[in-house]
Amino acid sequence: MGKEAADTPLTAGGGSTHSTPADLSSPILQKAIASIHASLSGHSFRILQSDPLAPENPTLADLTAYLSSPLNSLQSVPKNKDWSRPLNEYFISSSHNTYLTGHQLYGSSTSDGYINVLSRGCRCVEIDVWDGDDGEPEVFHGYTLTKEMKFKDVCKTIRKYGFSDQEGERWEGPGEGPIIISLECHASHEQQLRMVEIMKKEWGDMLVQGIDPEDVKVLPSPEELRRKIVVKAKYVPPTPEEVAVQEVAAAVETLAINEPEKARPRKSRSSGNDSDTTSSSSDSELEAMSAAANKQKPKKTKVVRAFARLGAYASSHHFPAKSGHPEPFTGHPTSLIPNHVYSFSEKVFKKHNEAFRGGIIEHNKRHLMRVYPFGLRFGSSNADSHTLLTFWLHGVQLVALNWQSLDEAMMLNEALFSSEGGYVLKPPGLKPHDPVPSLPLHTLSLTLTVLAASAIPLPSASDNPASFEPYVKAELHTADDAASGKEIKRRTKTQKGVDVMWGSRGGVKGKLREMVKRAEGEVVVGEQLVFEGIKGVAKEKLSFLRIKVHDDEFGKDDLAAWACVRVDRLQMGWRVVRLWDSRGRRSKGVLLVKVEMKWD
Repeated sequence: MGKEAADTPLTAGGGSTHSTPADLSSPILQKAIASIHASLSGHSFRILQSDPLAPENPTLADLTAYLSSPLNSLQSVPKNKDWSRPLNEYFISSSHNTYLTGHQLYGSSTSDGYINVLSRGCRCVEIDVWDGDDGEPEVFHGYTLTKEMKFKDVCKTIRKYGFSDQEGERWEGPGEGPIIISLECHASHEQQLRMVEIMKKEWGDMLVQGIDPEDVKVLPSPEELRRKIVVKAKYVPPTPEEVAVQEVAAAVETLAINEPEKARPRKSRSSGNDSDTTSSSSDSELEAMSAAANKQKPKKTKVVRAFARLGAYASSHHFPAKSGHPEPFTGHPTSLIPNHVYSFSEKVFKKHNEAFRGGIIEHNKRHLMRVYPFGLRFGSSNADSHTLLTFWLHGVQLVALNWQSLDEAMMLNEALFSSEGGYVLKPPGLKPHDPVPSLPLHTLSLTLTVLAASAIPLPSASDNPASFEPYVKAELHTADDAASGKEIKRRTKTQKGVDVMWGSRGGVKGKLREMVKRAEGEVVVGEQLVFEGIKGVAKEKLSFLRIKVHDDEFGKDDLAAWACVRVDRLQMGWRVVRLWDSRGRRSKGVLLVKVEMKWD
């Protein structure tokens, strides 16, 4: 990666794990670790941790070194990742309006947006392209006050910062997984052809090209597309002249291999003239933007064939909403095209889900779908965690989020994709040919013992550490939680300061447990957050534990720090939690916790 990318501070959203050891040198953490060490007398640390590589009877120095290692943090690092399945069998980390660095109406359109999300592990970025006055296509948000930039500059940025080595997938970098470019084209035919020319020149061999969308029978795997750039473009059928040329070529090829059959003419696919409730992610936004600007929404620009042909593996088609077909997601001819992609706003997805829930899940086992934020989210917010989980539980591969702000959706996105290189293989029940027809759900009992924290970042730089009163809130996000909209959460008692230990000498009320009695008679305790018999929990991929540190105040308690981890990647025993600050930046803050978990 270049210097600019290296200097860009990594922020949360779906990228890499800490590659350096945690700093556990603070007196409060040393005290807590000493208490853990004392409690191990006569007990196997290896068994406690459920880790065959953990030391059996560690010294205090061994214990500190073990806990500080990034391999032994609360979140495990993926091993033996399978990159060999077709694209439709993965969740893919995706960004909406990537070119914006702030507000949807007046934020800046800069290449920094692409550098930022690519370095954070995003593998599907969006580019909105319009005619430039000088004949060079430009990128900006139509009918807003956002500043434009050259399409050519965006392509150069993606080429420069889109990939790193394979270790970047696990630690600090974008990795080698393919990038999908979601192109929203509002440019004229002339400038569309200029766009094609630019992409071929700037991306060269990285660009997937030379394949007709009609020839694709199955989607390739991320492994087959390593360090490749895949364009998602609207489908346009070949012209009669192109079909005639293809027929002649096919006939020559048939004769060459001595097959007497004549080549059959290729039938053009639907050009998407059905009235629909889907197309590009910018259509609904343009309605809102043009209304705000007191202008009419511009007419859709027809895509030229040379442009559409680049969408070989991600060919955008209109959803046949008004076709009258009883099962439009699974039975309509358009929904059977191997490489088609449907795009919906979160609002339209909800409408279709109410009518065709089972059909959406079956569709997404075999074909791509993209869901993006509703156009009126001018402040760059995202759907809540219940809605986001619903998208994933329905197998939506490309859940495009506004990465410009930190909210609970981005926290869950961070947990799903952390150290995964932007691609997460779907769990059983959401892929074709799985041995189970639907996602299996289980009952989970989880106990999180919170012992100590150090260097907790303050909610604001202007806050006074002496008046900071932190408490820890833990939340489970599950399939049942997504369906009911209810929150599953627990919290500790309030402490004081940025370096704290939960519990005190004797007489402590609440769900506390004595951890160890020191020789001098001091009782060191940690506070338990107990989730007993939680139903509707997916064992793989789609259940999350979100840990937040809040400042206990009058009124709203400000968020100070947080972490979010997939339940299937929680490591048992004593673990260090590396904290993000309230703006999604890495901090020096750590929590020391113990995880106990049982499945029924």
